[in-house]
Amino acid sequence: MPAATHPHPSPRQRERRPPAFAPWVWVFLLAIVQPLAASAMGLTISPQAQTCPREAIAAPALRPLPEQAAQRIADSQTAAGRHDVAWAWLGSPTLRYPHRALGSPTHAASVHALVRSRSGSWQVVELRLPLHRVYEDRVPRIVDIDRDGSEEIVLVEADALKGASLVVLGIEHSANGPAMVERARSAFAGSTFRWLNPVGVDDFDADGRPDLAMVLTPHIGGELQLLHYRPPALVPYARALDVSNHRMGDIEQALAVIVQGQGQRPTVVVPDMTLRALHALRWDAPGRWTELGDAMPLPDRIERLSPLQGGACATLANGSSLRVMLAP
Repeated sequence: MPAATHPHPSPRQRERRPPAFAPWVWVFLLAIVQPLAASAMGLTISPQAQTCPREAIAAPALRPLPEQAAQRIADSQTAAGRHDVAWAWLGSPTLRYPHRALGSPTHAASVHALVRSRSGSWQVVELRLPLHRVYEDRVPRIVDIDRDGSEEIVLVEADALKGASLVVLGIEHSANGPAMVERARSAFAGSTFRWLNPVGVDDFDADGRPDLAMVLTPHIGGELQLLHYRPPALVPYARALDVSNHRMGDIEQALAVIVQGQGQRPTVVVPDMTLRALHALRWDAPGRWTELGDAMPLPDRIERLSPLQGGACATLANGSSLRVMLAP
């Protein structure tokens, strides 16, 4: 595996002495550069009149939402699947890990799912964590990572001493019926209250198998990681610095999107550590990051990134919306 590299620093981060051009040359350069102020090579940003959509249009649910889901933890979301996991939600609120990364010290001690058994019936299964761990998350993510027709659930789990880990749960069938089990996990963040925020799932290195993306410690020096799904582990193979997909204390976790360009590997669009500029990063052969332009400054802090065809819609703290697109 080629060694991971980091994106090149932006021009703002590099000290360079300007070339000694004549004054008329500077006037000419400013004239041709000014119209490109909202463009950085493969990334363009323009105002959008409509409010950014909160969610993509969902397909009809496999089954009605179970009554038990009403007992999910406050401010958390239910997630709907498309194959054998109809619904997933977080339950059993607890204060035993009082980290307020998501605004509240309350987290989930269990995860629940409505799954299809081998007989075709639907059953609610659950997985409860030991007393030193919680799910420090608000959004279960349902995806068939290994493409075997059975869906997995991706969550952020936190340990009282070792911090957060990205965990993949699956459904195992036996004579006793379906059960939720751990399939794979990433290394822990390292210490108490160290957190991570998932980005999504895609085949970032074009090997034919989906990978996971996350930002480790998004509040204190965020690192974008791409991870291979190699049960029982999630194995990082690429890292990039100066990124963040979360603001400390905010319930919103959707601050990065994955964009699939035509004939290209997936691109991760993610804010920098200030949440006031955007990176567009693609992992290209033979094992290096391609940044599709320098980090683009924005007029205000990013509060949410919603996926669009070919790009994203950015909601800013001032209430405005921006259309962020990758050049074809």
